[in-house]
Amino acid sequence: MYRQDLAFYLGEQKEDGYSTVVNLDNLFFCFEASSGFSQEQGHEFVEFVKKKMALVKIDRLSSLDNFVAELIEEKNLPSGISIAMGFYKEGGIYLKTVGRGKIYIKRGDKMGLLIERDNTASGPVQDKDIFIFLTDNFFELVGGEKGLKDVFDHRSPSQIIEEITPTLKAKSDLGAVSLFVSFNLAEQEDMTLAESSQEEYQSRDSRIKKITEKVVDIWRLMKTGKKTFTFLTVIILFLLFIWSVILGFQRRIYSNASKKVKMTEELITQKLASAEEVAFLNMDRATILIKESKEEVDKLKNDKGVKKAQLSRLEEIIFRAENRIFKKEQKSFSEFFDLAVDDKAASGEIIYLDRDSAFILDKKRGVIYRLAVDKKSLEKIVNSDFKKTDLVAAYEDNVYVFIKGSGVYTVEGTKLKKVIDQDKDWGEIADMTMYNGNIYLLDKGKDEIWKYQKGEDEFGNKIGYFQSGQSSDLSKVKSFVIDGSIFLAGDKTVMKYTSGSRDGFDIDLPNKDVFFNRVFTSKEEDKVYLWDKSKGVIYVVGKTGDFVEQINSQIIDEGDDFVVYGNRILFLKGSKIYEID
Repeated sequence: MYRQDLAFYLGEQKEDGYSTVVNLDNLFFCFEASSGFSQEQGHEFVEFVKKKMALVKIDRLSSLDNFVAELIEEKNLPSGISIAMGFYKEGGIYLKTVGRGKIYIKRGDKMGLLIERDNTASGPVQDKDIFIFLTDNFFELVGGEKGLKDVFDHRSPSQIIEEITPTLKAKSDLGAVSLFVSFNLAEQEDMTLAESSQEEYQSRDSRIKKITEKVVDIWRLMKTGKKTFTFLTVIILFLLFIWSVILGFQRRIYSNASKKVKMTEELITQKLASAEEVAFLNMDRATILIKESKEEVDKLKNDKGVKKAQLSRLEEIIFRAENRIFKKEQKSFSEFFDLAVDDKAASGEIIYLDRDSAFILDKKRGVIYRLAVDKKSLEKIVNSDFKKTDLVAAYEDNVYVFIKGSGVYTVEGTKLKKVIDQDKDWGEIADMTMYNGNIYLLDKGKDEIWKYQKGEDEFGNKIGYFQSGQSSDLSKVKSFVIDGSIFLAGDKTVMKYTSGSRDGFDIDLPNKDVFFNRVFTSKEEDKVYLWDKSKGVIYVVGKTGDFVEQINSQIIDEGDDFVVYGNRILFLKGSKIYEID
């Protein structure tokens, strides 16, 4: 019986290619598609292999050959793929290579090529054999056959990978992939759980039977007048024996489980290290490696010998790595201000920031509050028309409100003055903001942003913001902000426009399953904040789209609206404003 130790090297993913390592019980292989194969296709391929393995039986070399042929045909894999695959069964190994795949073996002090290109081979495994599955890409990167020989110095696979990684990472390792698998003869105590359990049961049953027969003999002796303490002694010995059998059986289970845990820890440590390496340039690949690490831990959850503490430790390793890679920050929050100091029934719905003032609409009460953020002083404007107000904006302390079906009004004292009439050309107005004194209306129904320029005493006629042919589908957009450029967000959509033309703003977030409720930035801010309420996350990106961090806090999925002032994220929830530092 052989125990397998595995370690792998995975370089950065090519822009139009995909490389990976797969380990499924006794099936292990390297896969490289140099071009014409996306990350998403690669992930689908791995999932397909897992499902197919559950349905097929590989019991001879031709079975493995057919298995690979079916994978290529059923998934319509491109011609440029390379595969180096092995399947271990009952002391022997079946090998298969495709394309530029290679398989080497190190046996004793010798190392040599077994097969390459489109080939198969099989043979017995010997103690301390190391099989190297790789493609030409990695082979050339490591320095050919001489480079491979140089890395072996009585090292384990994990030690080899640890040794070569810094050197290879300093080079261009795009698409490079390799898998080192060693086979070590297991000692008697390293038998599989099934074998050890079977022997344990047989031995236990035999010994219990003998002791039971002895107890019956003693009972018969007692009936003929022998001393009762002899019977009691045997009973005690019998109970002690049963206890020792159970404990021995449990120790065997826990010993085997601990070895599985150790192997899993080594595997996920390598996957997570690779994820950290590739995250900066390829967040998708890092996400896949983290997902695969979690799946490895999930496999252990059905093993009764694995303790909760062991699982928790592995999950903690993944959790910490995931936080580092995805730049997650779990932040606390505290109460910043309570509108109830003015009115116990106060409840805000919208918050809008203009310089150092936050304007909060309480639609139910017909009130707009002005909160001086630095001073924490509060003023309020009361008007029954605020109960019909849908949107609020402000510029240099001048407050404007949008009332659906009526138009835009400015607030003068406690009265409203109409500045923009309801327009028959409007579709569905979803948001309003101010910039340089001008009013901007987001019309998701007409896929337009209407600009109304501020004049001496009034606002001019509407002007469509987008240049000819530059408009996009705005039906999912919920929010927009202006800092000179315009940022729009809603659902899974994020866009940036400058001077009416689409600007490059490709964001690479760790989570692709997003739903943006609001976007915030300003001239004073150098970052853009994207609020996903359903996930309880604010994604922070640079103004060119580079990912900075993600902020997690309980208030994020409970709040109604937010703004950012300096280093504070202010969340409105009912009558209270909470602060995340």
